[in-house]
Amino acid sequence: MDTRLARLALTFALAGTAGLAAADQDVPIPRKAPPPPGSEQVAPTVTIHTEGNGDRVEEYREGGKVYMVRIVPVRGKPYYLYDDDRNGRLDRSDADRHTIAPVYWTLYEWD
Repeated sequence: MDTRLARLALTFALAGTAGLAAADQDVPIPRKAPPPPGSEQVAPTVTIHTEGNGDRVEEYREGGKVYMVRIVPVRGKPYYLYDDDRNGRLDRSDADRHTIAPVYWTLYEWD
């Protein structure tokens, strides 16, 4: 009885590996379907320029409107400005956009 069970398990195991071997063969990638007629999808454009102080500014535009700006200062950490509500005003956002930045006050200094 145990040998029958072992043979049955071995049969299923070999059948499973045969299916995997067939799935690992190279399959051609299908061609990308063209967009429907009348819909003009314009890819976002990025304009990069350097300010006089050396900061690099990357402006991301979609449909001619700026929706995000990435500022990479010479010293310090890069930060982003977003137009989340599409009102034309850019708002600063730090690394995690859902946290509050701490405020530091100098209470006392000594030499």
